[in-house]
Amino acid sequence: MHRRTLLRASALAAATSAAGLARAQNYPSRPITLIVPYAAGGNADFVARLFADALGRNIGQAVVVDNKAGGGGAIGAMQVIGSRPDGHTLLFSATSVFSVTPHLVKVGYGLHSARPVCLVSKTPMVLVVRKSSKYKTLADLLQGAKASPGGIPMGYGGLGTPNHLAMLMLEGIAGVQFNGVPYKGSGPMLQDMLAGQIELAADQYSTSRPYIESGDLLPLAVFGQRMAALPDVPSISSIGKEPYDVSTFLGLAAPLATPDAVVATVQKAAAKALEDAGFVASMAKLGAAVQPGQAADYERLLQGENEFIRQMVAAGRIRPE
Repeated sequence: MHRRTLLRASALAAATSAAGLARAQNYPSRPITLIVPYAAGGNADFVARLFADALGRNIGQAVVVDNKAGGGGAIGAMQVIGSRPDGHTLLFSATSVFSVTPHLVKVGYGLHSARPVCLVSKTPMVLVVRKSSKYKTLADLLQGAKASPGGIPMGYGGLGTPNHLAMLMLEGIAGVQFNGVPYKGSGPMLQDMLAGQIELAADQYSTSRPYIESGDLLPLAVFGQRMAALPDVPSISSIGKEPYDVSTFLGLAAPLATPDAVVATVQKAAAKALEDAGFVASMAKLGAAVQPGQAADYERLLQGENEFIRQMVAAGRIRPE
């Protein structure tokens, strides 16, 4: 009986492997959808559309971007997790969708509910205020925040996003508290900011850049290393004991059961897309950097962010909804 059971198991494994290989050989057989779990007009949306064009040229099928905003990225993530694991539906998002959002919002998935595929980009983050703000320097802002705990409205692109982490880290390092206002993405956040609904925001440089260059927004600090594009803007690390970097890493993830051969095909095409001269030039113009990285690099980011937010929740610095 034991021998027959082993034979059946071996036959099933071989059949499953053969089916996976057959799918991979025919992949992709139709257009690929990149689910972006944030509102249109934000950093992830901009980068996804540039990357979709480059990926499509290298994988042999059209690649379409579909925005599914809400829940700190959870709505879009759930759609991908529950989709058919054949490589035709992929998630294009910040790693925090898996490492941070499940700590803060009740979702039906966890840290390892999807399969990391590769990294695509890294975008620095900035702390910005309206040009009419009374806060003209980082020191002015922190003095005002200390005088009025929780009184200054600060926007960020949704619970669990890198923008949210940036705000939390600033509060922790400076010993202040803001009135955090979550949005579904940078697009609607910046519109409210320009309309005077919020005082400041943690945002990706790529989306704030046009307003900084036009003078409508004033950058007070960079969340990480000082930037060549903003040589006179200090790093928030200058107020802390240790340097820290809250950049936005974007990458691809697939449904957990996606076959190895399909993932390998995506990785190969993605690697070529990241070397595409047109893509690289467009990213530079946007203010974002190409960030090649394999699944293991994606996984390391997940683990680091997961540990940080776990400590924040344990310390009571943030309460899950």
